[in-house]
Amino acid sequence: MDRISLYENNDIGSTRVSNCFIDHFMTNANEAQIKIYLYLLRSVSSGADIAVSDIADRFNYTERDILRALIYWDRHGLISLDFDDNRNVRGICLNNAERSVPQGSVSPVSGILPGGTLHEEPVSVAAPAPAFSGEALPMAAPGRILPAETAPAPAFPEENAPEKAISPARPFYSSGQIRDFRENAGVRDLLFTTEQYLKRSLSSSDLSSILYIYDSLHFDADFICYLVEYCVNSGHRNMHYIESVALDWNERGIRSIEDAKRDNEYRREYYDVLKAFGLSGRNPVKSDIDHIRRWKDEYGFSQELIIEAVNRTMSSISKPSFQYADSILRSWRDRKVSSIADIEAGDRSHNAVRKDSGRGPLKVHNFKERDYDFSELEKKFARN
Repeated sequence: MDRISLYENNDIGSTRVSNCFIDHFMTNANEAQIKIYLYLLRSVSSGADIAVSDIADRFNYTERDILRALIYWDRHGLISLDFDDNRNVRGICLNNAERSVPQGSVSPVSGILPGGTLHEEPVSVAAPAPAFSGEALPMAAPGRILPAETAPAPAFPEENAPEKAISPARPFYSSGQIRDFRENAGVRDLLFTTEQYLKRSLSSSDLSSILYIYDSLHFDADFICYLVEYCVNSGHRNMHYIESVALDWNERGIRSIEDAKRDNEYRREYYDVLKAFGLSGRNPVKSDIDHIRRWKDEYGFSQELIIEAVNRTMSSISKPSFQYADSILRSWRDRKVSSIADIEAGDRSHNAVRKDSGRGPLKVHNFKERDYDFSELEKKFARN
């Protein structure tokens, strides 16, 4: 019989995933990390440009969650990150997965070392998730999720920052564990309140996420309610997003409603300053945060006075400049200014000195005003 030629007329494209990634890296990565790596493979095969914000929107994660996944793969050698001067990611290089496998690692599927050498020792199997206890478990050991030089700047002032923790991996919960959790008297109100916020019944996946936050991240019921309310008020009802925020809070040491409110207040202050500068289209970078924290903690100014200095900066030079605003605030600090009334009194005194010297009050513009006689202009227009 003649041989048959096999071909296709339906090229839908494909993305190649290394067996080394599946055998040696995927088992220890969480859902977000796997999604992000596969998306990077897809993007590099198509030659498309990407942005952290675009990836976050696509997968309904926070930008910090995306950065955390990128740093994770950078640490494991699958990718290499390139940063600009403001520590923003500007380039990602996908490395050879086989070369990134730790020496001596064995494929859990074939028992073969990278390079083809047979390994005859048995492969250990991960233990199943512990049964839901209904009680708080010991906290994870403190540590850092990101290197200091690449981590986004914390919202807490550095000297008051709570201790950071590494979030434990999310285990697999059986239907029995989820049922026990749902029937626990201590969480019934939590589940009911969550359903009211999300405006739908909770799925098994939703319950797994809440169980993970409750039993592994050790958020109490009231704190989880606040977490859900915070995310819903931000326009996000997706449980993956809520879990991402919980991980972010846990790793930054935010473990109570008071911590979260204080963190949100700091962030709101940063964005208010950027808005006053006309920079509402971007997130604050570390240099911005350093300036604002100096103005508050070292100079001792209130948010009201900081915004006033920013407004005067924009009136004077018509462009955002943290350095110019800093010069204004330093002069106010030297003059012991502590309120808007002090600023206005200083303005009056300064204008009086200028008037006595014949220069007139200080103007914020830098052009010569025209002196029109509007009565004469009206007569002129009436005659025409």
